[in-house]
Amino acid sequence: MLVGHLGAGLAAKAVAPRLGLGTLIAAALLLDIVFWLLVILHVEGAVVPGDFATRHMLAFSFPWSHSLLGALFWSAGAAFVWTWSGGEGKYFAFAPAVIAATVFSHWVLDVLVHPPEMPLWGPGAPSVGLGLEQPAALIVEFAVAAAGLGYFLLRTQISMPRRVAIAGLVLLAALVSAAAAFSTVPPGDILTLAGTSLLAMFVIVTIAALAGRET
Repeated sequence: MLVGHLGAGLAAKAVAPRLGLGTLIAAALLLDIVFWLLVILHVEGAVVPGDFATRHMLAFSFPWSHSLLGALFWSAGAAFVWTWSGGEGKYFAFAPAVIAATVFSHWVLDVLVHPPEMPLWGPGAPSVGLGLEQPAALIVEFAVAAAGLGYFLLRTQISMPRRVAIAGLVLLAALVSAAAAFSTVPPGDILTLAGTSLLAMFVIVTIAALAGRET
């Protein structure tokens, strides 16, 4: 899932307009950022399963980044780092809660589309996942993205060119999600995929940060 997480970040921006859009998009993607970093470090991993041609999805081992306990840890950690760094100046009390909720939304959305491979607390723990198949998973993801973008555009005060830039970013992410959802060609080297994914998320966060500025 990609564009669905962007929708969560945009919805969070609508709820907390004084928080930076780049910060909130990074929060929405944080679990995947941690995951791919851990893949590079050979702590977590992903493999091409035998049913890839029909499910169009890798099989993941991610007990530290995508377990329920891990998601709670990274959510609390992100809120702590934001608070410790001073955030964006003196800000309202529930700002850290918005950061934490945005991070945790990633786990909630992933539970919908992943098969039961998301541990509750770490290696060897019971795993959960509804495993929605295509096209149902993509429909849910697009619905979340559309709702988040619509709510953001309704509440935001940024200029029209910036609105168009953000909508364009969401559309591009939607196209990437759709292509991945129906691809029958498995990715090559997983480490290359990890680097590519991290670079793509860096670009997404940077564009969101620049386009989300109100001045």
